Amino acid sequence: MFNKILYAVVIALLIFVVSGLLLPRTVQVERSIFIARPASTVFSLLNSFESFEQWSPWADRDPQTVYEYSGPESGVGARMDWSGDPRLVGSGWQEITQSVPYSRVGMHLDFDQQGKANTYFDIVSVPDGVQLTWGFDTDLVEGQGLFGGILARYFGLFFDQWIGGDYEKGLARLKILAESLPAGNFEGLDVQILDVEPLDILFISSSVSREFGDIGESLAAAFREISEFMAKHGIEMTAQPLAITRAWDDRAYEFDAAIPVEMKQVELEGRIQSGQSPSGRAVRVVHRGPYDQMSPSYEKLAAYMAAHGLKEGRISWEHYVSDPGETLPEDLITHIYYLVDSDSERSGS
Repeated sequence: MFNKILYAVVIALLIFVVSGLLLPRTVQVERSIFIARPASTVFSLLNSFESFEQWSPWADRDPQTVYEYSGPESGVGARMDWSGDPRLVGSGWQEITQSVPYSRVGMHLDFDQQGKANTYFDIVSVPDGVQLTWGFDTDLVEGQGLFGGILARYFGLFFDQWIGGDYEKGLARLKILAESLPAGNFEGLDVQILDVEPLDILFISSSVSREFGDIGESLAAAFREISEFMAKHGIEMTAQPLAITRAWDDRAYEFDAAIPVEMKQVELEGRIQSGQSPSGRAVRVVHRGPYDQMSPSYEKLAAYMAAHGLKEGRISWEHYVSDPGETLPEDLITHIYYLVDSDSERSGS
């Protein structure tokens, strides 16, 4: 009787082992969703960990989880470490290992003692938005030994059930977040985040209606008045003129028309004032083309800042790099600046 039981156990064990060895050693889980926003918006949200806590399916599972960020703010090398309740989210880290603009973000996951994996986001542009796929793959056998590897292969049968629901929840949250942002497509936008130094300026403050003609005429008159004052007193210009926005609403535009100068001790006349241009951390976009066609650049800039979690500061300005008297309208270059609210940038970045 004992021999029969032993024989049955051996046969069962052999079946378990052989069947386990025939199971896949790798697991892949994928979920997809449509998001009604351009690839540029979705890619920017995924190419950085800055917004992860806003859409993560695990964020509310353990609200006390501590997140730490290191490496660059976005792209390859950006890293997020987390530490939470071992029974709920555990601890580990993930790092961006692949960043293909507007189409794919790949990451490596390390769950400390619980294993390693890779995850990826594939972004495919479709009419009116993108189809986003969130995928997970791992080698179940690596580092497990023979018996551990066989058990892991059996566990692999349940990964889709265990992970799929979380991925669906995360994608749904990401969709809500992305679709709450401006819809402008900023793919190909010539943009930089930089520290701007102040310039000594002579300026005239004005307030006009929002009609483009009124703004242009007021700026031209102010620049002309400042230039005549400079010529009279032998003051040298050190950079091209600026238009500094102070307030903007549905009816009026308040601005300073400014010319950077090598300041001299002279008595100011009329409307002319002296001071310094805005300075600090700013986002700069390069607009190429006529002044009356700058609205799309502003819309793209607004979408870019929202997707990157950057809040607009109180001041923006335009730097007219090209001389309109010597440059065709389609070749004009204008730098658009927005000061960045310091609270919207990662501490220490």
